[in-house]
Amino acid sequence: MPHLVRLALLPAVLLGALLLPAAAQADGTPDPSGFHLDSSALYVHENAGQAVITISRANTSVDAQIRYITLGDGVPCGPTECTAVDPYDFSSVKGMLDFPVGVASETFSVPIVDHGVTDAPKTLAVSLFGPSPIGVASPDKAVLTILNDDPATPRDPANPLALSVAPPGGDPLQGAQFFVDPQSEPANAAKSDPVLNVIAQQPGTSRYGSFSFGNNGVPDIQTAVSRYLSRASVQAPGTVPLLATYRIVHGLCKSGGNGRASDSPADIASYHDFIDGFAQGIGSYRAVLFLEMDSIITMPCLSAHGKAVREGELRYAIDTLNANCPHLVMYLDSGAADALRPSDAARYLRASGVANIQGFFLNSTHFDWTSHEIHYGEQISRMLGGKHFVVNTGENGLGPIRPRDIVHQGNEVLCNPRAGLGPKPTAYTGFRNVDMFAWTSNPGESGGPCVPGAPPTGQYWPAYAKSLVQNADFKVR
Repeated sequence: MPHLVRLALLPAVLLGALLLPAAAQADGTPDPSGFHLDSSALYVHENAGQAVITISRANTSVDAQIRYITLGDGVPCGPTECTAVDPYDFSSVKGMLDFPVGVASETFSVPIVDHGVTDAPKTLAVSLFGPSPIGVASPDKAVLTILNDDPATPRDPANPLALSVAPPGGDPLQGAQFFVDPQSEPANAAKSDPVLNVIAQQPGTSRYGSFSFGNNGVPDIQTAVSRYLSRASVQAPGTVPLLATYRIVHGLCKSGGNGRASDSPADIASYHDFIDGFAQGIGSYRAVLFLEMDSIITMPCLSAHGKAVREGELRYAIDTLNANCPHLVMYLDSGAADALRPSDAARYLRASGVANIQGFFLNSTHFDWTSHEIHYGEQISRMLGGKHFVVNTGENGLGPIRPRDIVHQGNEVLCNPRAGLGPKPTAYTGFRNVDMFAWTSNPGESGGPCVPGAPPTGQYWPAYAKSLVQNADFKVR
């Protein structure tokens, strides 16, 4: 795990400063008149630009020195892990302060990055160590919380992404420059195989679900999405990140056919907690969200009760995100042309709250031709009063592969078929109701260990990515 690696690489004296109790800092004996921080819980507003930390002592009769250090993600912040990331939220500092005779307090500063947004708070650890010749008192450690509470600008319905130039009517994405992640898996793979730059140089989609936090050094969903957005705002200011969720609690058809998996109050509360945290993590950042991939396309597998529960979950997500994320543009899953009838898709979308967001997205886990999906989307749009939509073109350059046994295997081969990149991501599609061609599928991710050499679902597979590049067809087919 990355955070364990970071801890292992810290010099032993600094690791001790972060992890050991006060009694182990000097000669093994606490010094009530020694160095200490004002509090074990410190706070700073991000627009302050810096946090000023005071170190004090009661014993001013001798010249003395004390060392300090601040660290973020990868070290403990009380019972959980720190969530602030250097250099995207703050800049780590370490140093030593001299206290001449008679001086009771000194200060040092921690640079804080102002993202100019309302967002989830971030935490970092402040520790004192190496006192001489006096010791340390309590508290000698503190959690510094960065309050990301800059006032949010109101949402302009005609320009929800707050672009410098308002987009033409109907399509809020036109004119946006989308975030291309320099730390994405394609970008890392392209360092050893430049062919993959074809993928790495295009905006991908950062996907979130129960897999995004809890066992990977990320304590919660708000931290997971906030870290991505804050990093994007520093690495590529002014760009718009693309996000997706895949978290509906009762999952795909095989696990939710009777609707009971989503029926328990605990499961529903868990989904609400996820959405609440996700909304907090986005805050007033601007972003485009593809909400709950596969949520609508799998509706026919659910009972009537299961459908009602899922529709309720989607409405909750839309209402919560609308209430808390003023610069978020949302599209809701609507399956694919070879999976749902347009009338069914429109009915599910309507019941799930699509009227309150920009529109819907198509083909997210399929490989159907772009032209088929546009025709299908236009049919749904007419039934929804002209709603706009997005088409995933990440892997449809060769179109769908039809299985021999459609009855038992479905309308398409969906697990790592021979495929190629489709039209590149753009908000200038040439179709009035199509807001964007997007690579929501993150080309190169495995669909599962269904063919020789394939890694588990969601794991990046450079060999498959390379084949997508070799078979690419960027035209609308």
